[in-house]
Amino acid sequence: MEELRVPESSRAYFEKLNAVQRQAALHYRGPLVVFAGAGSGKTRIITTRIALLIDNQVMPSQILALTFTNKAAGEMKERLLRLSPLTRGCLIATFHSACARWLREFSLDLGFHSDFSIYDDKDSLAAVKLVLENMANIDDKYSPQDYLQGINKAKIYGWSPEEVRQREESRTAFFPPHCATVYYKYQEALAKNNAMDFNDLLMNMLLLLRNKQNVRETLQNRYRFMLVDEYQDTNPTQFALISLLLNRDKNLFVVGDDDQSIYSWRGADPSNILNFKRIFSEAREIKLEQNYRCSGTIVQAASALITKNKHRAAKLLWTENPAGSPIEYELLSDGEMEAFAIAERIKAEKASIPWHEVAVFYRTNAQSRQLEEALRRLNIPYRIYGSLRFYDRAEIKDILAYFRLLINPNDNMAFHRVINVPPRQIGKMAVEAVAATAAAQGLSLLATLPKILEDPREGILARKLSKFYRSYEKLRESLRTAPLAELLPSLLQIIEYPDFLLKKHPEQAADKMANLHELGTAISEFAERTPGASLALWLQNVSLREEDHNEEEGAVAAAGATLMTLHSAKGLEFTRVYIAGVEDGLIPHSNSLNDKSAIEEERRLFYVGLTRAHQKVTLLAAVRRRIYQQWMSNRPSRFLAEIPGELLMSRSGRVSGTTSTVAASAAPAASASGASRGAPFNKGSMVFHATFGKGVVEEIDQAFGSWKAVVSFRTVGQRKIDASFLKQISG
Repeated sequence: MEELRVPESSRAYFEKLNAVQRQAALHYRGPLVVFAGAGSGKTRIITTRIALLIDNQVMPSQILALTFTNKAAGEMKERLLRLSPLTRGCLIATFHSACARWLREFSLDLGFHSDFSIYDDKDSLAAVKLVLENMANIDDKYSPQDYLQGINKAKIYGWSPEEVRQREESRTAFFPPHCATVYYKYQEALAKNNAMDFNDLLMNMLLLLRNKQNVRETLQNRYRFMLVDEYQDTNPTQFALISLLLNRDKNLFVVGDDDQSIYSWRGADPSNILNFKRIFSEAREIKLEQNYRCSGTIVQAASALITKNKHRAAKLLWTENPAGSPIEYELLSDGEMEAFAIAERIKAEKASIPWHEVAVFYRTNAQSRQLEEALRRLNIPYRIYGSLRFYDRAEIKDILAYFRLLINPNDNMAFHRVINVPPRQIGKMAVEAVAATAAAQGLSLLATLPKILEDPREGILARKLSKFYRSYEKLRESLRTAPLAELLPSLLQIIEYPDFLLKKHPEQAADKMANLHELGTAISEFAERTPGASLALWLQNVSLREEDHNEEEGAVAAAGATLMTLHSAKGLEFTRVYIAGVEDGLIPHSNSLNDKSAIEEERRLFYVGLTRAHQKVTLLAAVRRRIYQQWMSNRPSRFLAEIPGELLMSRSGRVSGTTSTVAASAAPAASASGASRGAPFNKGSMVFHATFGKGVVEEIDQAFGSWKAVVSFRTVGQRKIDASFLKQISG
């Protein structure tokens, strides 16, 4: 087995690896899969191997490393630069960023110009709406969003419109009616606009590699060594891309952890890593099982939990770290009390654990409201990871649309957004008239304007459009002559945008202008970091970053606790972790309860949550939760029973770890006697509800002149019901 040499200049960083990590980093030729458990140092072996390849005379330009987030790619680049300045020559990028780069290089082979726009979700939705408006046979039961989701699903799996049609006819996959036709017309509209949506970056690259031998051979010859991070998260399109980029040497080095595969709803397929040796029969396999992040107790608990999954690679996480505290478990009366218990603990522990080192995880975004209220009442600063992003704000979207139209005059979606912003008395009918002329002459909307302005028959329409077109021409002149950092001030002045904000949003104008100032700062900083950069390059950078939904500028706030869903927690780590709603119906989610593979993914999600913590984890559940005007009750999560009892401590003592004991701890205490005066039922009465069936009255009280009963139903757990809908029956 041929290994990389370790020259004397490389020994300092190579010797920081443990024995198993060294085996992986020294791998030279052929395919290798590394199963890297949580906290086992996977990024370190990727960066070390890249540096060693360069030390072994591999040209940096021949090395390609692909990952999933801009944050991960950025961290990898920073680490590599600390190892060797030569690593600047490697391509370290997300799948989407790399594909955008290649598509601009080979755009003519696909029938696009290299200045194509990249549509975000809102642009794509607007394009689908326009397609649907021109189709007569669309069922109103399905929204434009439904069709866009269907199209995105097809692209994730690498399916063309014709393949979608085949699946519609054979009913092997669900799509809204006529989705294949909508998909085809949507792609036509994108092509006419010289635009691609985010999923097209992968799909179109896949089409190029499949259909253009010259493109395939060029890239195969260019990249001799390919490395892929988080390989368990690859979807079918990404897997096909990797396969087509490989040359005959098959120097593919993949790192991942099937136990952390939690994105099946995005098309991620853990079988790509589980079946790696079956796909590449000559492949080597290495397992990194030593955890450097978590306490011994957390590692033990997480390992015991995840071994319950049947479909996984055999491995056992372990650590040399001290055992630390037991995992805490607390059952509260309701969701509000659960939230306050978390807030009180965070405040009480502040002296030893700063707020910025604390995270609260939950399964659904709806759970955050009560947590936010509790934190605010106790004056604990916090941020919700994944809240409204800077580039999603309306004033920012307006300016980006202007920039896009300047770079790509064929971008009709950008034209639609800016034609009447600020208002120019250009109504819907005027835009429709422009669109009709554009369609008749085969031009983009913007390219049609000079024709209309020159036509003496279009007097009224021409007058309405002339101010916009004059502004656009001034902006084009600025684009040609002004430095990148000066384009925004010039644009704001030419289109009189500050005056527009003052008129339309008098109370919010200052905040919105502050956002625009921040946008100017971002452009200036980019210009400083990237001398000679164009507006097109900056726009591409923004488009790719903003599609990376799991990250945000500023990442984790320096001063406050962090709230996020368990899905958002992947890749992060904190000293202290709370997991709320550890109940069947939440963790695991109710949508997964009747699906064994879905339960396994929910278990992986819980495993990810546990292994984000360095020192301490508290799990919380509630006896009941309020949903609108009703109460619901779930049993504590089945996953609690999979954690060894000696590792789990409740506030009243250790939890046994058996299903019966854990479940019993949530059973509401029903009293067989006693009732509020005048109540229609006693506590403990057996009642019948037309929808929920038989149940037992647990509580009854009067509110706003009517009686409300909390009833434990045999089928759906606890609900709070107006007593007039209940009928008392014999036991």
